[in-house]
Amino acid sequence: MVGSLDWEGNTNTTENSCKTAQCDCLTFWEIQQQEALIRISNLKDKRKNLHKLEPGYEARARRIASVYAKIYLEKEKHGNKDLIGRYYWMGLGAFASKTVAAIFKHGLTAWGYKWIPLGVIRDPVHTFAKGNLWLFMDIAPWHYAWSMSSTSFNQCRIQRDVSKFTHIKEEVINVPWSSCLPIIKHLKSTPEIKSAFEYLPKIENVFKKKNESRQNRFKLSSKNLFDHLMVVAIQEQRNILQELVWKDWKVQAQATLQSYTKLPDSTLVLSSDYGVDAVKPDRHGEYKGRHKDVLDKLPESVYSEPLAHTKVQDYDSRMEWIQKAAEKYHTLMLSDTGRPFLEKELAIIAGWGNSKADFIVGKDSNDGKI
Repeated sequence: MVGSLDWEGNTNTTENSCKTAQCDCLTFWEIQQQEALIRISNLKDKRKNLHKLEPGYEARARRIASVYAKIYLEKEKHGNKDLIGRYYWMGLGAFASKTVAAIFKHGLTAWGYKWIPLGVIRDPVHTFAKGNLWLFMDIAPWHYAWSMSSTSFNQCRIQRDVSKFTHIKEEVINVPWSSCLPIIKHLKSTPEIKSAFEYLPKIENVFKKKNESRQNRFKLSSKNLFDHLMVVAIQEQRNILQELVWKDWKVQAQATLQSYTKLPDSTLVLSSDYGVDAVKPDRHGEYKGRHKDVLDKLPESVYSEPLAHTKVQDYDSRMEWIQKAAEKYHTLMLSDTGRPFLEKELAIIAGWGNSKADFIVGKDSNDGKI
């Protein structure tokens, strides 16, 4: 399967044949990694359990956003409806991956890629797809593992290491840009992962209080929720994206150009809409569209533009903007009007799990694997 997006799973496909079995820590992580792979793949042959990774960049970013939204909403495997919101970063992450999808959809990206066959134009598109994909391959399995068993997570955390996989090693290596794995330390645990998941028991203990309203649970957990979010943000921005995306000189050149042209728009929109105009007041200060009766009742606007001095390729500068965006998200989530709005939009994004490319993806994409 070298050079192909096809992969075969090692799962049992016989119905009603489940039985309890103990597995070692490495197998535990392989199970979580395969779950992530399944979410961004299309089943080609049920009998053989043969899958093919979704090749379209926008479609894949939409699927990733869907997974993040479902993890936040506790709609993924082993989710707990009483704990909706504990995976706080996942809500913001869903909106962020949706923004990546919107950038892939934007005419300047799509048409520039199609008609200008220059590396300085095309390579950054691939690089963003690489970052979006491998960030997902890192962060989703951590959350799948905690939902399955926090005890196993804690016992096995330091043993996650893709380079030591046995059952699905070939499948993971076959994922586009898998050559980046040494750069991101084979998806091993980091101090940030350890710290982020240490907040979860504190959050869960509050969320389980039946005598508290949901509004109060969020307020009582406010600091832990925000701190959890920001540590995960450091994990994804510094340990993954800075290494895989922002150190690339072609991406830096594109980022500099975009800072002047503002195209494509990189505004983070905290809704399922691709464009900021859907949630921004018009020149008369009035809201239009499907959100018009809601947005003026929220404690915050639901979009976050880069700060005037933001240099997205610079980690510290980018994190300053992300912190501001996270604070806005946090204010909305702590509001009894803002949180329902965000969760309604996340439910829409959660429905994007079967997104597919509406065009043929060629060999020049996906690290040459088709």
